[in-house]
Amino acid sequence: MAALKAVMGGDRFDEGSAEPKEAVDGLRKASREQWAAGYRPESVRSCWLRPAEGDEQKDLMIELTPARKAPGLRPDHAKVVTSYASGLQAFSSSGLGSLYFACGLEAPAHDIVVEMKVRGPAGVPETDLEQRTRLITLANTMARKVSGELGCQGDGLAAGIPASVPNPTSAP
Repeated sequence: MAALKAVMGGDRFDEGSAEPKEAVDGLRKASREQWAAGYRPESVRSCWLRPAEGDEQKDLMIELTPARKAPGLRPDHAKVVTSYASGLQAFSSSGLGSLYFACGLEAPAHDIVVEMKVRGPAGVPETDLEQRTRLITLANTMARKVSGELGCQGDGLAAGIPASVPNPTSAP
């Protein structure tokens, strides 16, 4: 809750049109399906928050997407984000935190990778390194909740605030 308050800049906010159950159900469905080679599932908004004062520039959105793998970092992208030790891959700018974790599931489901994105709020300077840590902490907390709901095994998520790590120099 502390990370959420810090990201939102206050302790009062309203929930927008969130779909947490639909997002988790979508991950369950994706774990039971075989994907065509070029298939890329759409993100589902799991949570959307905005300050109680109604400043739409300060909203926060959390999205979930099943993915084939963690994408790695291109050298140009690695220059503008901070990487963190959690899941398969975690990185954040001051406006977008991305975290990928493995979700090992029992048959008939198959293992999937879950992409968790935390977007916003707008207007935070890119030089605000603390905001990056707050966003990835929020992403990690939500990822742990989703992992528990799905019954994921071996997710590799950090137990607390993820530690920053050196950015990789090339995509895997």
